[in-house]
Amino acid sequence: MSLLRRCLAIGVLMTAGAQRGRAQAADSLTADQRTAIDNGRLVFLTWDVGGSPWPRACAYQHIDAMPEEAAAVFTNYDRHLAFIPKLRKSTISRVIDPVTAEVDYTLSVPIVADEHYTVRDHLSTYNGGASYKIDWTLVRATSTKATEGSVRFEPRRSDKTLREGTLMAYCNLVTPGSRLAKLSFIRSKAMAQVREAAGAIVVEVERERAANRALLDAEIRTLRSALLAQLPHAAGPDSF
Repeated sequence: MSLLRRCLAIGVLMTAGAQRGRAQAADSLTADQRTAIDNGRLVFLTWDVGGSPWPRACAYQHIDAMPEEAAAVFTNYDRHLAFIPKLRKSTISRVIDPVTAEVDYTLSVPIVADEHYTVRDHLSTYNGGASYKIDWTLVRATSTKATEGSVRFEPRRSDKTLREGTLMAYCNLVTPGSRLAKLSFIRSKAMAQVREAAGAIVVEVERERAANRALLDAEIRTLRSALLAQLPHAAGPDSF
């Protein structure tokens, strides 16, 4: 794609994103919680959900990187195994379209057997293309009944450091199938896994930005290509 066509395509993408604008993740946080995030702490919130022994859990944390960089790292699903704790497998098993893929995972679970599951991930942008969101839903699993969640990467300037960066909102709701899931020990482990996964994403994004720019640049190129491929005629020979 020529430079002109690429610029036009990005412009269309940003316009489409603006039309799908939504509230920022920070809007759901209190002033004290935003201050905690600016001070480098992870804010962890849960909400009970009827019909599930586990609550919906959300982890909010600042990332010293841009939203595009964070989204690029996360959407390299095959590498989740390299940095998310307790994972034994992360493999893209099916590509639905450039922004949608099914990923096979194996998670080490205490007491019971390892959990094998597949989720469908979908990448999108919003707020004028400045923010990124990946949604996931369960396709199949060894015992888990349902899973739905998302991670959002939104631009945010730290009130403390005055540096531009990203607010990550990592949320997940799992409806487990095991009868042992109601045990407080198992529930606590499940909530800890959400916290650990969120923290690991932050660490990996910042690590790649500081120490593995070649990998990060490759991930960004893949992210941009996926989004551009979703635009009408973006990759065609007569585009624009």
